[in-house]
Amino acid sequence: MKDTLKKIFKNVLVIAIYFIYIYIVIATLSLLNIDYFSFSIKNKIITYIISDICFIALLIFWIYRKELIKDIKDFKINYKQYISKYILLYFIGVIMMGVINTLIAHFTGMKTSENEADVRLLIEKFPIYMTFSTVIYAPIVEEIIFRKAIRNIFNNKYLFIILSGVIFGCVHISNYTNINDILFSIGYIVMGIDFAYIYYKTNNIFTTMSFHIIHNLLLLIIQFIM
Repeated sequence: MKDTLKKIFKNVLVIAIYFIYIYIVIATLSLLNIDYFSFSIKNKIITYIISDICFIALLIFWIYRKELIKDIKDFKINYKQYISKYILLYFIGVIMMGVINTLIAHFTGMKTSENEADVRLLIEKFPIYMTFSTVIYAPIVEEIIFRKAIRNIFNNKYLFIILSGVIFGCVHISNYTNINDILFSIGYIVMGIDFAYIYYKTNNIFTTMSFHIIHNLLLLIIQFIM
């Protein structure tokens, strides 16, 4: 019982840190008499890079190092089986997300969510950083946070899959006061549920990381082409 509570506490703490770490950074800068809110967009991006890599990524990798080492060893052996078996399910999730977003765009008149619009704008202004962020950092960290950490907290299959999908979708909402923007989170929720199910079946976080990386890379390529 004690070990279970310790495990739950560790994973809840990791998730909490993920959501509040930028405020920790801002508070730390404030103690040094540095006003984060007066930064230019470029300096904010630099701050994000430093905090993302040095604070979040390294912390997460250290906390889950044993599980990640175990998963990477398994993935090296079984990656062909995992990818071939679940690639169809991944594409089903992509199609469903596309259909949902198309319907929402049709009925709301919005071409995309505010979050997606913000991402596209940042890609235009900071292509190198956004390539790193969307194709490498986000898929790796988000899969550990929204799949592995949540799975470590909830043993129930359906509770884990639903919560993982819903939380994943909610973090992609930029404006919670805009009902149309909230509607666009449904597509992300569907994709989150898709990834959660794949992770539950393979029990290997590198499987969903791989699909997530491919997913974001394809979207980035489309954005650059457009």
